Amino acid sequence: MNIKFRVLFIYFAYLLFTCHCLFAQDGFKSVPVHKVGEKKTFWRWDLTAMPPEDSELSATCRGVGKHVYVFVSDDVWEVNVFKQDIEKIIHTFDCSTPATSINSKKGIYEILTETFGNPPDVDNDHRIYFLITQLGEYRGHDFDGYFRFIDEIAGKHSNHMEILYLDSDDPSDDYHLGVIAHEFQHLIHWQYDPKETKWLSESLSEVAMILCGYYTDEKKVIRYLNNTNSSLISRHHMVDYGACLLWGTYIYERLGIAFLGNLVREKAGGIKGFQNTLDSMHIVDNFSTVFGDWLVANYLHNKIGNNKKYRYQSISLPITPAVKHFLSLPVSETGEVAGYAVDYLKFTIERVKNKKLRISFESESPDDFLIKVIKLYNDHVSDPLVEDVKLSKPIEAFDVKNLGMGCREVVLVVSVLKPTNKPVSYSYSASLMANSETKLNQD
Repeated sequence: MNIKFRVLFIYFAYLLFTCHCLFAQDGFKSVPVHKVGEKKTFWRWDLTAMPPEDSELSATCRGVGKHVYVFVSDDVWEVNVFKQDIEKIIHTFDCSTPATSINSKKGIYEILTETFGNPPDVDNDHRIYFLITQLGEYRGHDFDGYFRFIDEIAGKHSNHMEILYLDSDDPSDDYHLGVIAHEFQHLIHWQYDPKETKWLSESLSEVAMILCGYYTDEKKVIRYLNNTNSSLISRHHMVDYGACLLWGTYIYERLGIAFLGNLVREKAGGIKGFQNTLDSMHIVDNFSTVFGDWLVANYLHNKIGNNKKYRYQSISLPITPAVKHFLSLPVSETGEVAGYAVDYLKFTIERVKNKKLRISFESESPDDFLIKVIKLYNDHVSDPLVEDVKLSKPIEAFDVKNLGMGCREVVLVVSVLKPTNKPVSYSYSASLMANSETKLNQD
């Protein structure tokens, strides 16, 4: 018995020791590499020249959180950046976000890792570095923050760590906390799909801000809504951040938060990756349908009641989109629209009885166009009718029927479903006719 007891005791002690070692190792991993007051030299971009040049910068650790080190360049410490800024940044990243976030009891780190996935970890330290300094400006353009993928790979100018670069101008206000959420999504996204298209990556970074409670790019939304002939998907490097914010928010609300994470982890990029994600989740939809409904939602958001397909829940649009407005009929006009941009053509209808609006649309590439018709009624303002129009020939005529006494406006939504180097031209005419006149074949 003594021998058996001894064997059991030794075995139990071994288990305890092993467990203790495992716990100790886990605890060791959580021990920060840096302490407040330590200095470190970083590579960063000098953004006052284009293309940006690599330069070195010395900074001091001013705060350590559960998921973050905050380093500040000495030239801005207690000039632009103060202790209370560091405390707020760490608390927001680690612990708590505004009441407008999807969960105010969680910090940016937890919300975005649960949504999009874990960040990379090339330095075997789970904490993310924040380097706060003056990012500068180039030809009147100010920079708020950025992520460099070269820090994730070996190279002469790589810091070989997970690091976000943040501007020192009021770094803990809501706008700059939103920038942290934005750039952190880029860091996570790089882990799963480093070649993602810019427009989609930026859309996900914009909705990352919304998820964390920061609708701080509202000015960019206003700029987009004032000029909707600005492409969501462009062949050029530049993107429209207002369009990206609205698109990212719309797909989150329509397709669900799980869709966002699956989209990040989908290896194919752009529209193909979007469609692959829909298919893998067995969502009976396609990119073109969602895109078209999004264009309608941007027009109807402030006019509609219960139809969630055409409105936003997380945000409110500050203005309605710019339209080309026709107060009298008949009319004959020309237009041009860029790929994945939109024109809204609004026809105000006087009180009529048993009338239809005949529209003739002409284009050299009819198959590329997406056309939708919105009908708004006086008695049912919150329940508009939305119809699709399929163009099959260069000159196509179609009727918007049964306008009646209550129809107050008809809106033609015009877009092109392909990227373009220049806007695509089209022409159109519209006139009121009696319902009984000349029935068109619209099959």
